[in-house]
Order: sequence, then C-alpha cells, then structure tokens
Amino acid sequence: MSTIIKSTLKLTLRNKGFWFFLIITPLLSVLILNINQDNNLAYYSKDDAPNISELSNLDDKVAYYRGGGEYVIKVYDACQSELSEYLLNKLAENNMFKVCRVKADGLSKEEADKCAENDGINDRMGAALYLDESFDKKAINNEDNAITVYILSDDEREKLLIYEIGQCLGRIQAAATMDAALPKEEASLPKDESDNGLTAHQISQKTLMGYAFAFMTLGFVFCGIIVAHTAIKEQKDMVLTRIKLSGTGSYEYFAAKLIVSIIVSMMLTAILGICSFLVDTDAMGMNRLEFIGMIFLLGIIFCSISLLLGSLMGNVMSANVAAFTLWSLSSMLAGLYFPLDYTTKAIKTLSYIMPQKWFVDGTEMILTDDNKAFFMLLCVTVAYLVIIISLGSVGIKFKSSEE
Repeated sequence: MSTIIKSTLKLTLRNKGFWFFLIITPLLSVLILNINQDNNLAYYSKDDAPNISELSNLDDKVAYYRGGGEYVIKVYDACQSELSEYLLNKLAENNMFKVCRVKADGLSKEEADKCAENDGINDRMGAALYLDESFDKKAINNEDNAITVYILSDDEREKLLIYEIGQCLGRIQAAATMDAALPKEEASLPKDESDNGLTAHQISQKTLMGYAFAFMTLGFVFCGIIVAHTAIKEQKDMVLTRIKLSGTGSYEYFAAKLIVSIIVSMMLTAILGICSFLVDTDAMGMNRLEFIGMIFLLGIIFCSISLLLGSLMGNVMSANVAAFTLWSLSSMLAGLYFPLDYTTKAIKTLSYIMPQKWFVDGTEMILTDDNKAFFMLLCVTVAYLVIIISLGSVGIKFKSSEE
C-alpha cells in the first residue's frame, strides 16, 4: 500500500493543474473574507428582521432614506459592540424609525457634535445618536451620558425615540443586574436576533464564509479529480491488474488512493492556513484554528467524493465534467450563493445531502458559541467517508471484474 501511495503522490505533484488549484483557491477564499462588510449582506436575513442601513463614511447623506416617511436616525457608532447592536436593532424594529449607522472608530464627542451640526444644516433627518467607545460601561452603570441624542427636526416622534431609548437602556441594566446576581450560565445580556440568533454583522460573516467554502470546494474537488486521474490511467494501462496479481485487493487499493486524497486535503488546508494570516479573525467570526479545522474536514469529504467519481467514471474528460457539475450543483443547493428560505420543501431537503450545508450550519453554531458544532461536523465527515469507502471499493471491484 505504501508503494501505491508514494507513486500516486509523485504523479499528482507532477501535474501543473494540481499546483494551480493548490495555490489559487486558498488565496481566493481568503480574499473573499476581506470584502468590506459595511454594506450588510442582508439578503441572507429574514424579510421581517430589523434592517439597519450601513453608511460607508460620516459624510454620507441619509435624506433619501425618508422614502417611506420614517423618522430617520443617523447613528455615529464608535462602540460597535453587541449592546450597541442590540440597541440599534430594537430601534429598527419600530416601523416608524429608519436607522442609518456609520461605524466611526475613535470618533470623539467633540467631533460628533460637529458632525451633527453639519448634518443638521446639510442633510435631512429626524435625529442623530452618538455612541462613544465606553457605551457598554455607561449603559450598564446607568450613566446619564450613555447616549448623546441630537434632535434635528420638529417632529413629534422625537418623544417616541426618547422613550424607546429609555426602554432599551432599562432592559440592558436589568439584564446586567441579573447577570451579576445569577450563575453565569443562567443569565446573559440581551442580543439582537435578526436571524437565528445572529446579528447583522454575523449574518455577513456567515455569508462570506459560505463564499469561501465555495472557492475551497472548487480546489478540493479538482485536486481530488487529479488524484483520480492516476487511478483512471492505472486501469487503462493494466497497472491495476498487476497490482491485484501482487496480492493487493480492491479495498487496499482504494484505501491507498483515499489516503493520498487526505494528504492532498492537508496540503490545501496548510496553504489556506498560511493565507489566513492575511485576514483578521473578526472577518471570519471564529478563531483561526476553528476555521482551518472546518476547511480540513470539508476537504476530506470533497477530495474523497472526487476520487470516487473519477475512479468509477474511468474516463478523464467525463471525470472532469462530473467534478465541475459536483462543485456547481452542490454549492448552489447548499445555499452558498443565495438563501433557500423560499424554495420548495423538496429542494430544502435536498440541500441537506450537500456537505457544504452542514458546514454553513456549523459556522452558524460557532458564531452563536454552540460547542456542539465540531462534534456535529466530525459525525458528518465520518458518515460521508463510510459511504465513499463502501461505494469506492465495491465500484472498483465491480469494474475490475467487468474488464
């Protein structure tokens, strides 16, 4: 078996296409995670979820957001914490308000005053809010200056705004009091739940992670097919027959090829691990080790599936077409490109056959601090491997008996 593994590795490493996918796909996966998330990928959230309009800079005008007659609120958010997200989402839940937020790192109170004065003259809005970097501490301690409110219009809805802010701060303070009084696991501060417990920022993280999965799946699928090319060539050149005459059975032969595909998956994951240092962990929504671990498990599955397809096809061109079909259809049906919330029940059921769907769900679990995510992904990986090994060994044995 070791001889088969060594010879397959040598043939794989000589293939120029293998090196292309080995380097390019991890790099593209990392670059997609660096996309600016300020424009929230809100199409992945529910239609009835609170919608915060993200502004790219302090000078952006909010006047055109008044199309529905809402009371427009411009927010200078220097805090960008879970509590500030909770507050803004609660305001956005009220249909009378339209919340437009600009993420203003390091913006001081004096600078916010100038921005509000300028916006009051050159823009049209109901009010502006300033949340400084210490908003969390001030809100929990019930300090008077937790939020700075700038009233910029003569609109009676300003009273409703003040009332809603007071209610939100009251809930934050009550939750903080409970958190101090009760055991840690029984109390938590309020969290905006715009989509299955995910904040708007987390929805963007999940969406971009899905795109990264799509690029990495492309690499794993075609690298697995390149490994399968060696099996196809060995079948055509009667090398497989000579291997069997030496006493190596179909199970051992396929197991050797499977080990090579796992090694290839490790190589792709290693390149991704190096490239991942180009991305801040905040863009991934998880630590680097969790990210690399998920990609490795996904790689094992798709390299193995590609090996199975190529071995059973017995033709290089057919195997390549099958690999591309596998990548495109599985990514689409798993919901990596667009959500499947409003598709038929049959398509939703079919999506759970696709490995990426389980990894997207695993990403969501990690983002919500669910510790069962990796156990679930390990079980899914083992289940796919059992099916692949069974079909692969039986398929190769059947093809050999036909020949």
